[in-house]
Amino acid sequence: MAIGDNTKYGRILAEWTVPEYIQYKRTLGWMIVMGGLATVFLIHALATRNFLFAIIIIIVAAIVYLHERRQPEQLEFLIVEGGIVLGEHYYPYKELTGFWIIYEPPVKLLYFGVNQTMRKELPVHLENQNPLAIRRILLQYIEEDFEKEDESTEEALARLMRL
Repeated sequence: MAIGDNTKYGRILAEWTVPEYIQYKRTLGWMIVMGGLATVFLIHALATRNFLFAIIIIIVAAIVYLHERRQPEQLEFLIVEGGIVLGEHYYPYKELTGFWIIYEPPVKLLYFGVNQTMRKELPVHLENQNPLAIRRILLQYIEEDFEKEDESTEEALARLMRL
């Protein structure tokens, strides 16, 4: 598709592809530290007979290992007249509470407030998009949230811990 094309949600105003998640480069040192922490927690869990905690540690370690081996899928992100589309999910503007942009390279994120029980924020990586152009487009349809000035705690921790 191209900008200006029509979709079932309206005319495309902006589009780009974003990774499903950011895959950080993990060094051997990171692997050793995390493996050591997991081992310490596992020994503690077994020593205190906390078998549920031991199982959780094993499951988390397996998830991190499998996640490391998988490449993130590239999702198409569209800003259309009726809302936004991320991959297969459509969010009409009436379901969004606002947007804000965090542009402090290397952090380049576009956030949307979402009216959902399990998810309050939807982060979208700006990639090489001009944040001013994206802001100008979105202001026609949805309000900017000026109170949000930083990336979410989840995103900052994930980036810091390379998860």
